[in-house]
This record gives sequence, structure tokens and C-alpha cells, in this order.
Amino acid sequence: MHDFDVILAGGGLANCLIADRLAAARPDLKVALLEAGDHLGGDHTWSFHATDVTPEQDAWLRPMARAVWDGQEVRFPSYRRHLTTGYRTIVSSRLHDRVSAAGPHVMLSTRVASMDGTGVVLEGGREIKASCVIDGRGLSGMPGLSIGYQKFFGLEVELDAPHGLAHPILMDTTVDQIDGYRFLYCLPYTPTSLLVEDTYYSDGPEVDTDVLGRRVMDYIAAQGWSVARVTREERGVLPVVLDGSLAMVWPEDVAGSAARSGMRSGLFHQTTGYSLPFAARAADRIASLGELNSASVSGALRKLAQGAWERQVYFRLLNRFLFIASQGAERRRIFERFYRLPQSLIERFYAADLKTRDKLRIVFGRPPVSLTRALGAIPPTAAAPRAQGRLPGVS
Repeated sequence: MHDFDVILAGGGLANCLIADRLAAARPDLKVALLEAGDHLGGDHTWSFHATDVTPEQDAWLRPMARAVWDGQEVRFPSYRRHLTTGYRTIVSSRLHDRVSAAGPHVMLSTRVASMDGTGVVLEGGREIKASCVIDGRGLSGMPGLSIGYQKFFGLEVELDAPHGLAHPILMDTTVDQIDGYRFLYCLPYTPTSLLVEDTYYSDGPEVDTDVLGRRVMDYIAAQGWSVARVTREERGVLPVVLDGSLAMVWPEDVAGSAARSGMRSGLFHQTTGYSLPFAARAADRIASLGELNSASVSGALRKLAQGAWERQVYFRLLNRFLFIASQGAERRRIFERFYRLPQSLIERFYAADLKTRDKLRIVFGRPPVSLTRALGAIPPTAAAPRAQGRLPGVS
């Protein structure tokens, strides 16, 4: 006898989207969503480009968004560029409200001690059974995987006067290049409120919130903005995969094990760290399955993850160029050159859907890093930083 049809362990983005999709497509199912914290989604911001998802997915996700923009901007020392690609941002509070109202049985402050494909055991010993169990508790240990890090610290602020931004600034690199490739990321929510994040493509995962907080405030002051109050903080560390296989993130399935979702399943963009488009595809795939059980869902999601991993072999090569073959300001020049390419190519890059001609155009011509030096610096298995344990802020 099952307590539920589906148990979603972990209330991060991926499991929340699965719960929302199942509520609409399969309202007959009894779904439990278990979250160790007191709020679904933690305290995070997830963004995506309109071209990262299908029009149907965009229509589904837009009501959850805190903000929707019809363009974006990048800034480099030699130029600024406006792109007409739409951009959307979902925040934890909106996600929590949407999913809580959708109908799953939400259990907050609920920690899972163990699980398999038939159910979970909670801390304290309570057992809950289901025919389908999906583990979405975030990225854990990745032995053997070579990675760099994208790390950030941000402040959401209310200003004394309008900031004047009509669109997000995805990268403002007109700042000192410290600790790798550094840029500021700005999301203008209202005329006087915005999120400003100091972001680094770095060799190490350390985030000194005091230092980065001061840098954010210095950047805000340099724009001529005056802060009335800080309304929230956000920090995170995402993996930038240089080398390795999916099995290092999601070991080969053992019979009777739970399925995996989100970052824990390896479904994320290996250069940018964006995970929402992958989570939306996974939710759609699960909702389309005829019979939902741990084996069928695990098979479907692992196939999705394996396909995504294989399609991103080129991105892992680019990441090795960035982290191993480039030095100092060369990292910024790589992105500065990239953002001069056609908008359609940039959109396909973020969607992890590059064509062969795109891949050739990115690396040939006059790239900032000599291809001869780059290839000479990159052995078959790159000697690179190794992931150690759980990465904070990754769900």
C-alpha cells in the first residue's frame, strides 16, 4: 500500500517544476513534496532566456516569473551591446507560492534520512511509501570530475531614485578583473529596485561575502545610485565542468534506486550553470510518461541527462580553454569576442544547441587565446580543480 503515487525529495527548482507540471497534467496523482527547509526553493534566483525553452514552456513559466524583459545588455571595455533576446527571472518566493497552491502535499522542515525506489525514511524513523521516488536534493559529491567554479554574491537593493535600466545587464565587465573572469550582473525589477551580483569564473569556490558585498556596493556607487536599503542577499557556487562523465555525477543506476532530478542528475548548462531550461524539459518528460514509477522515471531522466552531457562535450572544451589555456585578462577577451558574434548564435549557445558552423565560428578567426597554445595546454584528461563534496547554493 502506497502513501503517495510520487514522492519528490527536495524542494528545489527541478522538483517544484515537476510538482507543478504533474498538478496540471496528472491531477489524479497523489504527490508529496518534501523540503528540509522552511520554504520551497530556498532563497534563490533562476533566470533564463526566452530562446532557452519552447514557446509552450515559456507560456507555462511566465506566470511564475518575478520579471520578464524583452531584451538584455552586455558591457565590455571596448563596447556595449543590446540584444533583443527576451529574459525572465523566477525567484524562490514566487515559486513557493505557485507550487504550494498547485496541490501537492508539501512537507516543510522534513529531512530525509534514506530512500530507495519504493519510499523514503525520514529523520526520526517515519517511513513514507510511493511507487515513484525522485531525489532532487541538490548536487552532492562528484569524485573524479574536473571543474572550475562560477561563484557569486549579490545584494537586492531599493534605491533612493530610479536607476534608469530598462533591461538586465547580463555582464558588465568594465570592472577590475580579480580572481579569474569577473563581471557584475544586474536585474532591474522595478524603476527603483534591482539585484546586483558580483560574479566570478574562478579556480576556487571560496566566497568572502564581506569582500564581495563591499565590491557590490562600490559598483552601485560608481553607477551614481544611492541605496535606501538592502532587502536581501544571495550567494552561490556553480560547477563549470572541464572534464568527466555523467557517471561521476549520477552513478550507474542500482536496481531499486530512486530517480534523480535537477543538478543532482547532471541536468545543467556546463558553461553558464543555467539549470531552469533543463528542469522544464525534465518536468515535461515526466508528465508525458504513461506509467510513473521509479524505474520508468529514472530511465527517462537518465536518458535525458546522458543526451545533454554528450551534446556538451564542446562546452567542456571551451571551459578548458577558459580555465587552463587562458591567463589574466585573456578570459575577459574571450567573452568580449564572443558577444560580437551574431545574436542567433549567442542564443543557441545559451540553449546548449550549437550547430557545427557555430562551433567553428567561436574558435576560429582571431580568438584571444592561441589555438596552438590552448590545445597544447589541454591534455586528454585535464589537470584541473576537483569538486569536493556539496557545492553551496546548487539545487
